[in-house]
Amino acid sequence: MAAIDKIYVNSYDEYIQFRNWLKAQPKLRDKYGKEVSLMEYFFDYWDKESWFDKNGENVTHPVYSAPYYVDAYIIRNCPIESVQKDLMINYGYWSQERIREFYENVKNYDPDKDGAPFWAKLEDFIFNEDGTMTIKGLEKSSYEEILDAELYVSPYRTDVEYGAHFRLIKSPNGKKTIPFERPLKGLWWVTVENTNDKYDSMWYSDDTDTWDFMDEFVVSKWTSNTAHVKTITALKRKIRKWKLPIGTKVCVSGGYVGEEYEFVVTK
Repeated sequence: MAAIDKIYVNSYDEYIQFRNWLKAQPKLRDKYGKEVSLMEYFFDYWDKESWFDKNGENVTHPVYSAPYYVDAYIIRNCPIESVQKDLMINYGYWSQERIREFYENVKNYDPDKDGAPFWAKLEDFIFNEDGTMTIKGLEKSSYEEILDAELYVSPYRTDVEYGAHFRLIKSPNGKKTIPFERPLKGLWWVTVENTNDKYDSMWYSDDTDTWDFMDEFVVSKWTSNTAHVKTITALKRKIRKWKLPIGTKVCVSGGYVGEEYEFVVTK
């Protein structure tokens, strides 16, 4: 679903190399088994002249923007160095080049010119016997977690306890009843709220009529934080179908004050 950032390449030759590699890859399956080509997220720049400025120098272009799960596949498999360098930055990896550049910035820090100090101090830099450098307290990056098969190994989350039932916890009359099926005008607006802190936000995909976590891979042309239904009865059918985590609040509102329902998903 979500994309963390774009991938950039610095020359037309790199663009063609990356394009050819993507075309040669197998299709990936999303959370619901739908197949998609990696080329789905590629930006076409067929005009070769756009890759050079008026002085004949290479021009950098964004060429790719994909969901986390697709980026993870590229991180684990793509041999193109410039692509990997971009993904290292996007997914928080501190290469030796980046650490040494940061070290020089910290070493040359001038409080009178540079404003707020850096988050690390000179004593936080560790010089290893093999000539490499590390930074004290630096956490493992998402890039490294992906390479170690600790992150985005599946198109869907496996740590979720989904509920099979739900109950009404709020209605316009303050009782556990449904006083009216439809809003006075238009449709019901439906949002979901996760009460468990370990769960991220969920987005609604109109193509699949599902609510999915942002880090799950779902091929969809349009997503939103809101779904729409005509009646409460229709909503009840959808809640059963949506397969939401236990504890999720399903919040329903119309266009007028007081047109509000809330349901909670149970085991």
